[in-house]
Amino acid sequence: MKKITLLLLALVIFSCSDDNVITSPEISIDDEDEKEVEMDDPVDETVSIEDLRIGDLTVNYVNPEISPKDNYMLWIELNTDNGFTGKVWHCGIDPATGDLIPEDGKGFSPFTSNIYARPADWGVDELGVFYIGANLEGAVKLVRPVTPTTGTVEDIAIESSNKRRVFYPSQLPNSNERFVSFIENDVINGFSSSTPQNTNFQLRLLDLKNPENNYLIKEEASAIPNPIAMDVLVPRWIKGSPYLTFGSQDANGQVQATEINAFEPANAPLIITNDAANKVDGHPIRNSDTGEQYFFSGNNGTDKANVYQRMAFGEAFTSLKEIAPVSVHLENPALNQSHEPFIFNGEVYTTFQINEEGVDFFETTFNKPGEIWMAKVSGATTEFTLLSDFDAELCVSEPEPYKGTDSVWIFYSAVDVDPDTPYLKRQFQLRRSTAIRP
Repeated sequence: MKKITLLLLALVIFSCSDDNVITSPEISIDDEDEKEVEMDDPVDETVSIEDLRIGDLTVNYVNPEISPKDNYMLWIELNTDNGFTGKVWHCGIDPATGDLIPEDGKGFSPFTSNIYARPADWGVDELGVFYIGANLEGAVKLVRPVTPTTGTVEDIAIESSNKRRVFYPSQLPNSNERFVSFIENDVINGFSSSTPQNTNFQLRLLDLKNPENNYLIKEEASAIPNPIAMDVLVPRWIKGSPYLTFGSQDANGQVQATEINAFEPANAPLIITNDAANKVDGHPIRNSDTGEQYFFSGNNGTDKANVYQRMAFGEAFTSLKEIAPVSVHLENPALNQSHEPFIFNGEVYTTFQINEEGVDFFETTFNKPGEIWMAKVSGATTEFTLLSDFDAELCVSEPEPYKGTDSVWIFYSAVDVDPDTPYLKRQFQLRRSTAIRP
């Protein structure tokens, strides 16, 4: 009986200790106990892959995020000398071609940040898209793009602090309300599994119109060397709604999805999943036409992910299906994660990564080759499409969907396999694959 051991920590979270040691809980999985999954529709190998490296080949593109409207990309140009600080940039995307505007992605840089306090995602309100992060002094900034090369910067009236991280703004396109969630450490910045100095962590919700309203949503004690649940299932908004999801441990120690309503922050958080799977890097999505809601998350660090479904806020999600593509190139695929769901022409899709199994999370994610996939999950069957060209010396991660005029492209990151160089001191490529053609 083969045993595999994987570290449970969401890929969207980077740890930047100098020695690149990530400490997280270990999960042992018996292969014989794994559930058999029948594939609905294996990958169609007759479909050609259009996978290109884009941008400036000398630039380090870390954590690209695509705006939900208005054709922008946000990223941080991390300094490979220190693997910690970097310039925040936004640029445009041509909806007809998927090309960056300007070509190197360096359109407008509002401030310099670090790997913890950089903007983690886009926000939306009735005025348009925006993003939020903190500069090197810990001052919180809200940026609204005006063009691919210009923007406005607003200082948020909250005291500066270098203990805040993972800034996720709300997406309420028809509202003048706007919020941002973040985690605040009690001693120093950094993730819970790599900062033994910290004793507790607070998930907070900031009312951006009235910053004096800074709500405590949840507080977790340090579980060192394990990560807290909010670092396993990171905070994510159900976009187009005031509901924020994040991780909580249930009575059995399993990480479950939990939600709060930003319009009612005093109400107790509600656990909205209840099965036995530890949920890794969950991502919800709501179909505004049908009201259906889906929740995607990795399952215990294996090569499988779970899809959950519900019809209304406040209800528990129920299990819908498993996602487990048959790898084309990997002998022992693992860590099905980094799901980015999207809706195109009424169909629900998700894009995600799997990587060759290593001895732990770090080696699997950053020193093993992998594959970027897309799955269409709506309907009775699941259709899989392999999106990335395979290179045994290249790690692939962080897919981001972009819906253009007629096509859908998936942007993602790639970095050379190099066990001797800390991963945040390596140069990350920006790549783009054509996922759906007209």
